[in-house]
Amino acid sequence: MERGTRNKLASYLKLLRRYRGEVAGAYDEVATAYDDFTKVWDQHIAASALQQVNQLIEQRVKPGAVVLDAGAGTGERTLAILHQSQPVNVMAFDASEGMLAVARSKIHDSRVQFVQGDVRHLPFADHTFDVVVSTWVIEIMANPRAVVQEFIRVVKPGGVVIYAFCSLSAGAPGRVFKYVMTQATSKDGPLTHLLSERERPFHRCDYSSLRQFAGGLTTVATVSKCCTVTDEYVPCRVGEPEAVLK
Repeated sequence: MERGTRNKLASYLKLLRRYRGEVAGAYDEVATAYDDFTKVWDQHIAASALQQVNQLIEQRVKPGAVVLDAGAGTGERTLAILHQSQPVNVMAFDASEGMLAVARSKIHDSRVQFVQGDVRHLPFADHTFDVVVSTWVIEIMANPRAVVQEFIRVVKPGGVVIYAFCSLSAGAPGRVFKYVMTQATSKDGPLTHLLSERERPFHRCDYSSLRQFAGGLTTVATVSKCCTVTDEYVPCRVGEPEAVLK
């Protein structure tokens, strides 16, 4: 990886770390430059994970679906949802009005609505969306499990939550990456938080999935209405698996 690319990637990770736990417009000041950071991330680290996200969107977003892009940022995933599927409505939801302004400048589709708000407290009723998609959001939250549980609340029975996040492999790839990126950052600007296996929000059942990419640095997961992500191994909630199949 070239030094310029490495420095841009380090800046992106420091940006995420800087605003960890902040959601009320904290990204406004960097909105216009954000795509420059994420382009490097998408091309050099997250390409395989995003390919998996796009495949899941194509498979799980049925024609006429109502979709929430939770933490839509500058609208890149919203565009992917529009390109990979045929939804009737996509809600591009983000805390930063600046980020949404960039998304509006790129997306001119009557099916998309742009809404500012807090992913920790979604202003939607239970069972509102057929699919919730969220990429590179939960790892900057103080309580990632609570955020994913909120996604599960608003998805319909039979729907799915698709989410990608930065993760830390317990093996050599994770240690190598952490060392390399530590060299590219300073003590005053540490890495974004990488969710370990112990910290990640997930639930193992017949209606969920999890795959890791880039040596464990990125993770793509799906959960359904029956899932409780506070514990990977607890049984599905009573009565919910049958609803998932409808």
